[in-house]
Amino acid sequence: MKKISLMMALLFMIGATFTSCKEDTQPRLDEPTEFVLNTPALASQTYVLQETDGEPSQIVLTVSQPNYGMGVVTSYEVQISKTEEFTDYRSLLTVNTQAEIICSGYEFSVAMNALDGVTDEEDKDKFNGAAREVYVRVRAFIPNCDYSSINSNVIKLNVKPYFAVRAPGKLYVIGQVSGWDINNNAVYLSEPQNGIGSKIYSGVVNMSAEDASSGFRFYTELGSWGENGALPSVGANADDGDNASIALDENGSYSGACVAGKGNWNITNWGGGSMKMTVDLNDMKVYFEKAD
Repeated sequence: MKKISLMMALLFMIGATFTSCKEDTQPRLDEPTEFVLNTPALASQTYVLQETDGEPSQIVLTVSQPNYGMGVVTSYEVQISKTEEFTDYRSLLTVNTQAEIICSGYEFSVAMNALDGVTDEEDKDKFNGAAREVYVRVRAFIPNCDYSSINSNVIKLNVKPYFAVRAPGKLYVIGQVSGWDINNNAVYLSEPQNGIGSKIYSGVVNMSAEDASSGFRFYTELGSWGENGALPSVGANADDGDNASIALDENGSYSGACVAGKGNWNITNWGGGSMKMTVDLNDMKVYFEKAD
């Protein structure tokens, strides 16, 4: 009986040790108190960022992992500001999971320009192309664990940006409506201006009954037909030729799943006209309906 009691106590202690940030079924991380962004060896020099056809310009940062108390995959978000206090800052789009963080010249320039209020092509006259000081820090966090977030120390770099702004992403409609031309960029859906990076694309396409019934699929980029079951093509099914014949409902709409792949949608009861198309690449869903 004594041995059983000891075993029960030991099991209780082990179970109490492994609690989650949100649930009691996962190991609980320590709340981090230390996180260091190292000063790059080239910090005293000017980083000249440029748009190039060759090796793209970049800034390389290195960090030490926060002290979470156990080995976990940490996410790193680079933030930049005009001031050391970070009263106003912008985050680079790419979130990294490596202690060596490679910041693209494009994303760094976009963030610097955004701090100056340069966010679209119409702001080009406000662009400041001079080399200047910029303050950098990194936020480390574990997804779905609120208390894991911690900001690093702040370092100062001298950076010369180029004109770069984030434009809404496009998703190209390829089918008879575009002449089955993998280089035809005339028919596309796009992200909204206030939803850049959302991966939700929509637009109105003028499509005849024959265009709809002959089939179409989507492409995240042009120039290559791609492979079965892989981007850049987004289709009804993974394999080329595995098409889906669909019909709009009594309200003139359709919703369904999409996958990375080359299977077409063939709409059998479209009478022609303007079709509103929405593709959500987060939930992998498509929505087709008659435009008002």
